[in-house]
Amino acid sequence: MPHPSANNPFTPDQPATEEERFFGREDVIEWVDDRLSAGERLLVIYGTPRIGKTSLLYRLRARLAGHAAVAYVDLAGAEGTAAEMLWRLVSGVHAQLGEGRDEWPALRRDAFLAAPERLRSELLPLWRQTLRGRPLALLVDSLELARLNEGPWAELVLGLRELAAKEADVWVVLAVSGASTEPAGPVPALRGLPARDLEGLNDDQAEELLVGLARFQLGFDYDAIRRICALSGGHPYLLHLFGAELYRRLAPMGQVTIHTVGDLLPAVLSAAEPLFTAAWERLARDEQITLAAIGSQAGYQGTVTPWDVVVLLRKHGVTRSSGAVEQSLQELCKHRILHWLGGSGYTLRMELWRAWLAGAHPLVEVLTGKRPRPAAETPARPRLSIDWTGVFVWGAVAAAILVVARVWASRNRAAAVVPLPTVATTSVPRPTPTRVVLPGKICYMAQATPHDPWGLWVMSDDGSDPVRLSDGTSDDSLPAWSPDGTRIAYVSNRDGNRDIWVMNADGTHRENLTRTAADEWTPAWSPDGASIAFASNRDGNWELYVAKADGTSPQRITWSPAADYAPSWSPDGKRIAFVSERDGNPEVYVVNRDGSGLQRLTKDAATDLSPHWSPDGTRIAFETYRDGNMEIYTMAPDGSDLRNISNEPGADEHGPAWSPDGKWITFYSNRDGSWDIFKMRADGSQKTNLTQGPAIEQAPAWQPAP
Repeated sequence: MPHPSANNPFTPDQPATEEERFFGREDVIEWVDDRLSAGERLLVIYGTPRIGKTSLLYRLRARLAGHAAVAYVDLAGAEGTAAEMLWRLVSGVHAQLGEGRDEWPALRRDAFLAAPERLRSELLPLWRQTLRGRPLALLVDSLELARLNEGPWAELVLGLRELAAKEADVWVVLAVSGASTEPAGPVPALRGLPARDLEGLNDDQAEELLVGLARFQLGFDYDAIRRICALSGGHPYLLHLFGAELYRRLAPMGQVTIHTVGDLLPAVLSAAEPLFTAAWERLARDEQITLAAIGSQAGYQGTVTPWDVVVLLRKHGVTRSSGAVEQSLQELCKHRILHWLGGSGYTLRMELWRAWLAGAHPLVEVLTGKRPRPAAETPARPRLSIDWTGVFVWGAVAAAILVVARVWASRNRAAAVVPLPTVATTSVPRPTPTRVVLPGKICYMAQATPHDPWGLWVMSDDGSDPVRLSDGTSDDSLPAWSPDGTRIAYVSNRDGNRDIWVMNADGTHRENLTRTAADEWTPAWSPDGASIAFASNRDGNWELYVAKADGTSPQRITWSPAADYAPSWSPDGKRIAFVSERDGNPEVYVVNRDGSGLQRLTKDAATDLSPHWSPDGTRIAFETYRDGNMEIYTMAPDGSDLRNISNEPGADEHGPAWSPDGKWITFYSNRDGSWDIFKMRADGSQKTNLTQGPAIEQAPAWQPAP
């Protein structure tokens, strides 16, 4: 991930030193206040790497300054004897207390190391002259749990415990990298001390961080924020990674959708690689195997049990008892990788673990030391179904023909030959194979891996005969067929920004219709083929426009400070359904062709997206998050009679598109593990995966009948 620009408000590699950049943790701050008020004088804050310990100490520094003199000292990289590390702490405190004072005695390192007891006999009395009766609060950062069990670091902590116990006006707050529940802790030097473990931010706090730091330069869909929260587990560092990359790509005035979040995963995982690697290397072998099994579990929906892991390992030829797996799961909880749900249920604290494990430590490699064979570069296709009965029948017919032919050839050569009449024939040249697309094809966008550009493909409606239309030099996405099925409108960045392009159905004769410096998105062809509707941010935010089919005479038809996008024409061409965020979250609206007659169709706090009008005009299909996951719904054109037709609680379904006869709907889903194109009956029955494989396929569009 590139370093954030100077004006990027998201700073993954820097602590939040200003109050306006600090979010959440109020419960921990209140706990510190309460414990100190109750007479406790040494507190411990545990936290896994980059969870926000330093940011918390900066916030405590400001909070405690009202009734104490506060000194912050970072011991990162400190080495040597306990006295040498104490010198680093003491010299830091002494310098901060003497800031702005004309006469402040200098400290000599050699003198202090020769007599560390001078801290209590000489330095504390000197410091108290500046405290004016207030306590001295020492905030000590960058202690590592793994080094506190014995040696100089343990001696340092024991010395601070003694200091706080004997000096009533000295408070100490230690920030320790690690978890109090880790197998190595609590170490003897910390045992019995009041302590708190920093967790990830909750969803509301994470939303405040993302929205607050974006400063109105980014708009966030509800489900996009929920997805970031689930992937990051509220981990502040990961939230900043997502935010920094979103800001770099989309600011100003960009809209963050759940699809955008998915596109960011490779960049975020690359930046977070050291975080996950360090956590992985701290695990024992059995714990690594168990974690890799969770990461490879097909159909993982957030919860895993010991038996799930036992069964999966057996499939790979590894036998583990349920008790042994349970022990590994408990250890992973101690490392703050899993969270125990009670009973036999466990869940990953951060869903990013699964994505990272898939690339860095797939189960096959962890068990055997061998990498699994990489996926094919092109989208995988369904296996051909062979009718063996038919093969045998036709084989028998062919054998019979051969027998008859041999008998006929062996007949009496002397038999009279009856001349056949002469027939004049004309040589017909064999046709040259072409890429002409037949009616009924499905066009879609696909990429072999998240690192590859999006390309457009077409296939038959049973998933066979895939043909690539894109040349792989740019991102081509969101196809939309012309009503006669001969051309395809789509979005491409081949000229540097996202424009609306059109090409023939075989991928030839590409033409840029919009040619603006702004971004255009979500094209939709009018039923008569004369116009194309699309979304554009040329006026500062996403609005709907309608242009002629050649891109000329664009007319703006929506006027809202919020985003409007994803148009879909009614079959009579008089109305356009679309998505708008004008009421606070994405909802489906309908408007007349000229922009009049605005009507809201959906009214739900969850996200509603991707409306698509049925060919007969009696239903509108759309995707919605109202059930806690993305489902395909249909409704009447007035917004009534809502029906969940995909009904797959364990997956997400997106992008519905009707077949020309209105009997089928194609969509894309992750129900089989990867994003694939599916089709189903209009009532939700007969769901079929058309593109089964590891590639990523999305945004299907069904070719109209000629």
